[in-house]
Amino acid sequence: MAGLDERFRRNSTLFIPYLTGGFPSLEKSERILRAMADEGVEIMEVGIPFSDPIADGITIQEATTIALSSGATPRKILDMVGRITSSYDTSIVLMTYLNPIYRFGVERFLEKMREKNVSGIIIPDLPLEEAQLIKHPAQKHGISLILLASPTTNDRRLTRILRESMGFTYLVSLKGTTGERDAIPDSAYQIIRRAKRLAPNKPVAIGFGISNPQHARKLAQEGADGVVVGSKIISTIKSNINDAEANVRKLIRSFLDVL
Repeated sequence: MAGLDERFRRNSTLFIPYLTGGFPSLEKSERILRAMADEGVEIMEVGIPFSDPIADGITIQEATTIALSSGATPRKILDMVGRITSSYDTSIVLMTYLNPIYRFGVERFLEKMREKNVSGIIIPDLPLEEAQLIKHPAQKHGISLILLASPTTNDRRLTRILRESMGFTYLVSLKGTTGERDAIPDSAYQIIRRAKRLAPNKPVAIGFGISNPQHARKLAQEGADGVVVGSKIISTIKSNINDAEANVRKLIRSFLDVL
């Protein structure tokens, strides 16, 4: 399986879909992830649901609540993504918060990630100053710790984040939580330009508020190496649970076509 670095090297801009693991059910979420992989998605972000998802807006919060009600746990999500990585040439990046990782045990969690061939981890509530607590054991297990940078991050701190982040850096497009937006704010273009000026060779993916292929095209033209879409996928699933896989495939193709 190709690593994150290699995937960015051989592509102009990658489409990175997000799905909350266990939404709308454990079985259904696995089928949806397989549908994404069937469409040729090279990197997928899968959320491990947590009861206090502070970075997420109402759409993903509701998906998280449904996933937890359906019995989703970190171990079940890890087992599920392991079945995906054993069947497809697709890199999976997990997104979760510090609390579930510490309750599981940092070393045990990272060992399980390695066992399931997971490529990276995004932890929105992990501050830069404490990143080494996760980064050092993650490096030992061959896991990329992907750090986030927001529009309010100054150049000095952004430089440090770009240097410390592994695989790619996750740029947050706006001040606020995840959720669909009608338009991409200027802050999205500005943070891409700043990141590329400070570290031209460092892959950056941008997320939060990206709701249609036109948004993705504009961000790619600005220099984004990856575009992350989550809330739009969740709302597409919610709109028709019975046809979720077909509708997600159609949505995925519309983004891949422009990238």
